[in-house]
Amino acid sequence: MFTNPSSARVLELIRESLDRDVIPDLQTNAARVTVQMIQQMLLSVERRLPVEQQWMADECNRMARVLQETASAAKAYEGEAATSLQTIGSRASATGQFPEVPTYSSINERYGELSNLLTDALGHLHRLDGEGWSEAPNLIKNLRAYLQLRINRDMQGIFAMDAGGLLGRG
Repeated sequence: MFTNPSSARVLELIRESLDRDVIPDLQTNAARVTVQMIQQMLLSVERRLPVEQQWMADECNRMARVLQETASAAKAYEGEAATSLQTIGSRASATGQFPEVPTYSSINERYGELSNLLTDALGHLHRLDGEGWSEAPNLIKNLRAYLQLRINRDMQGIFAMDAGGLLGRG
């Protein structure tokens, strides 16, 4: 008996209960497939838990770095959008680098803040690109490269989990 099971263990127990207590009573294939998809998503979260804080710390450090580089490049351009990018860069560098395993509350709050700053920076860069700033396309590419890392990690964790994962189900 667990008096204080880990989050991963709770997810495992939920998956087992769905398999043992719910699936046998389901009447349609569609309902069974839906529950199996839920189980796969729970498995994905269960697997992600041990590395999520490290991924978030890594991503925060990457976001801050790319936002600081963007701000530094924006110093060579005049205007409201360039000034906004410089402000974003200052805010992004405010807390410095995260250790490999930060506290969950600190990383969760900072991750959300940096994600919002990154979104704002993309908007300003697109505006500067429209104004003809030659540096903007490369800086947009750098921000998108970070976003691709995030997408790849999400795809790895959610959509391409096992040979029998969510792809092809339905």
